[in-house]
Amino acid sequence: MSCFEIYYDGGAKKMRPINNFKEYAAIRNSTKNRRNTKLAREGNDEAKRKMVQFCYSCLPNDDGTLKGSKRMSNSVGMDIDFTKDMPKKEFEAAFEIMKDNILDKAQQLRLLMLERSATKGLHLVFERHPELTQEEDLEWAQKLLGVEFDKGAKDITRVFFTPTADPKDLFFCKDELFVNEECEVKEAEDEAKAEVKAVVPKTSAQGAGESPALLTGDKLDPLSAGEGTGERLYNGLPYSSIVTEFLRQFNNGQTPVEGNRNVMTFELAKALRSICDYNLDFMKEVIPRYDNFPEDEYVRTLQSAIDEPRRGVSYKLQKVLEVLYRKDKKTDGKVDFETENELPPAMPSRLPYPLGFLSSKVPEMYRPAVCEAVFAPLSTYVHSVKFRYWDGVEHEPTFMSVLTAPMSIGKGCVRKPISIILDELVKKDESNRAREAEWKQKNPASKQKRDPRPTDICVQVLIDNLTDAVFNQRVYDADKNGQRFLYTSVDELDTLKKITSRGTANEVSVIIRKAFDNSKHGQERVGADSVTGIAPLRFNFNASTTNRNFQQFFAREMTTGTVTRLSLATIIKPIGAKRPVFKEYDANYCAEVKKLTQKLSMLSGEISCPKCNKFAEQLCDENEQLASLYGSDPYLVLSYRATVIAWLKGMMLYVMNGEKWTKDIQDYMEWSLRYDLWVKMHVIGKMLDAAFDDEENATSKRGPMNMLTLLKDEFTMEDLILVRRKLGKSVDIKSVKAQLSLWRSRKFIDFDDYKTVIKKIKKNK
Repeated sequence: MSCFEIYYDGGAKKMRPINNFKEYAAIRNSTKNRRNTKLAREGNDEAKRKMVQFCYSCLPNDDGTLKGSKRMSNSVGMDIDFTKDMPKKEFEAAFEIMKDNILDKAQQLRLLMLERSATKGLHLVFERHPELTQEEDLEWAQKLLGVEFDKGAKDITRVFFTPTADPKDLFFCKDELFVNEECEVKEAEDEAKAEVKAVVPKTSAQGAGESPALLTGDKLDPLSAGEGTGERLYNGLPYSSIVTEFLRQFNNGQTPVEGNRNVMTFELAKALRSICDYNLDFMKEVIPRYDNFPEDEYVRTLQSAIDEPRRGVSYKLQKVLEVLYRKDKKTDGKVDFETENELPPAMPSRLPYPLGFLSSKVPEMYRPAVCEAVFAPLSTYVHSVKFRYWDGVEHEPTFMSVLTAPMSIGKGCVRKPISIILDELVKKDESNRAREAEWKQKNPASKQKRDPRPTDICVQVLIDNLTDAVFNQRVYDADKNGQRFLYTSVDELDTLKKITSRGTANEVSVIIRKAFDNSKHGQERVGADSVTGIAPLRFNFNASTTNRNFQQFFAREMTTGTVTRLSLATIIKPIGAKRPVFKEYDANYCAEVKKLTQKLSMLSGEISCPKCNKFAEQLCDENEQLASLYGSDPYLVLSYRATVIAWLKGMMLYVMNGEKWTKDIQDYMEWSLRYDLWVKMHVIGKMLDAAFDDEENATSKRGPMNMLTLLKDEFTMEDLILVRRKLGKSVDIKSVKAQLSLWRSRKFIDFDDYKTVIKKIKKNK
C-alpha cells in the first residue's frame, strides 16, 4: 500500500510519503485546500488544479520524482466518473448507490480508501494483486463493482486531485494505506489460489480500529508519530520529525556520514538548541550520534553549539517548523506569527561583498541595521540603470529605509557609514550649490534680462528643510542630468515632513508612493520666475524613529500601500549585552568605499540576472504558502513589495560583485526579505489586521459582487489583490493583470503601467 503527496521542486513533480492518517487529514483540511475544493465544486477549473494531489499506485524514483516511475506500490488508485451532463437528482442517486456498493464490497475489494472526487466522481484505493498488472487490477475491480474505471487513469503515476477530509468527502480510510512499500511482483496464479490469497481484515477483536467502516469524526484517526511511544514532542511535533526534515532541507535528505557528520551535527545542534532548553542531556536524547561518531567528540560538538551566542529560534529551524506545521492537523494549517517568530531571523554568518566590510566597524547587534541602511546611499550613485523584474516590470534601485527601534539603543550606528558613502556626492553638490548661488547673485528678481539658469546644475543630497519649488527643481534637475536619484537622511522620521512646503505626513506618504514607482512629479506654473518642470521622481532616504512614532506617523496609511514600499530594520539588544564599542573608520575603509561608489557611477543601461529573478519568483511562491500558514492577509500584501525590495538588494549586490550571482547573495536576499517582513509584522501587524478588517466590513455583501465597485476611484494592483483574496478568487499575478487588462479594454479604468496608480473612468450620464 502507499500514499504520497505530490509537490513541485524546480518545476518537477516529486513525491513525499504520508505516514499516518493524522498527517493525511491535516493536508486535506488545510485552509487553502478547503477553499479550492469549494471553488472547484462551483466549476472553477483553476481552483481544481490547485487542490492537493496524491498518488497511490507507485513509489518515487531515486531522486524523488514522479515522472517515469516504474516501481509499483502495494495499492491501486482507481477513478470512477459519472456522465458530466447527468441531471443533478439523477447524479446524486447514482452517486449514493455506487458509494454504498463499494462500501458493501469493501472486504472483498480489500478497500483502503474511498472519497468523492473534485467534481462528479469517486476515487478509491484498494490492495494490489501482485500477480496482476496495473490495468489488470483495475479491470478486476471494474468487474467486481460492475462499473467502468476511467481509462485515462490507468497509469501507475496517475495523481488524484483531493478534497477535504470531512466525512462528506472522505468516506473510508484504513491505516494500512500509509504503509509505503514496493510491491513484490509474483507469478500469475490460478483463480482459485488468488481467491485463497484474499486478505481478510481483522475484526475489532483481532486488532482495534482495523475493520473497514465509514469514517466519522476521529474514529479512525491514529496517534501521531511520537504519541504513546514516549518520544519527546515539541509543540506536538516529534523531535525525530524535526531532525528528519532538517536533513531533508539542508543535507539533501542524506544521513550524515564521516566527512560531514561533525559539521552537520553542529548545525543541527545549533538549530535545535533553542527548543532543547540549551540542555546537553536533552540534545543528546534527540540528536543522533551519526556513523560511529566518537562519544567524546560528539558531546564536544553539541556543547560547542550550545556555547554559541544565543539568537532565539534560528531561521533554519523556522523553515523546518513551517513545513512540519503545514502537515500537522492540530494547527489546521495555521501558525501564530508572533509565537513562532519571537525574534527576527538570524543574519547569515557569511555576508556578500560589500556588506561585510561596510558593517565591520560596528558590534554584532548593529550589523543588520547597517547592512540594510547602506543600500539607499549606495544606490544614489546609480543612474540611467534599469532592472527588469520577473513579471516584466522595469524598476530602478529605489530604497527608502527606516530604522525603527527603542530610544537610546544606538540608532546613530548607521550615520558614519552613510556619511562616508555620500562623501563624493556631497563634494560634488557643494560645487553645484556654489554655482547656483553665483547665478542667483548675478540674476536678482529685479533684473529685467536674467541669464538662464545653468542646465547642468544637479544637487542630489538634500537638506531636510525645503520648499515645494526647491524640491521640484531638484527632481527636474536630477532627471535631466542623467536620470539621477535624490537622497536625504534624517535622524527623526517626522523631519521628512519638511522636504515640502505642506509639512504633512500625508504629503510624505504621497512622495513615498511616487518614488517607489518612479511616477511623474513636479509642477506647472505660468509666472516667468516660477519653477516649472515635471519628471520621474527618484528619491532615496534613510530615517530613524521609534516603533510608537512610526505607528503614529503612518496610522492613516495602513491600506494605501505606503508602508509596503518601505524597507524596515530594527536593533535587538541581547540580554546581558556589554556596552557597545565601535571600531575606527580608517583610511582603508574610506578608500574601499570610494572605489565602490566610482564603480556604481559607471553603470548604465538595463542589467539582468535570470538567477536573481528566478529566486525572487520562488520567494513569491513561498510567501503565499507562509501567508496561508499564518492565516494572514497583511503578511501576503506586505510580501509583494517586500520581495521586490529584497530583489533590488540582490540586484545591487549582483552588480557590486561584478555581475556574479553567488550563494551568499541569495542567502542575504532571502534573509533581508524575512527580516523586513518580521519588522513590519511586529511593528504594525496588528494595525494592518484592524485596517483590513475595516475594509472587509465596509465591502462585505451577500451575493455576486462587482469588484470594481469595491475599489476606490484611484487604487493600486495590491488593492485589487486584497479584494480578490477576500472574495476567494485567485491572487496569482497573471490573473490580477488579466483582470486589469480586461477592465481597461472595456474602458472601465486607465493606467500607464501595472505598478502605477490605476484610475476609474467616470462615465458621462
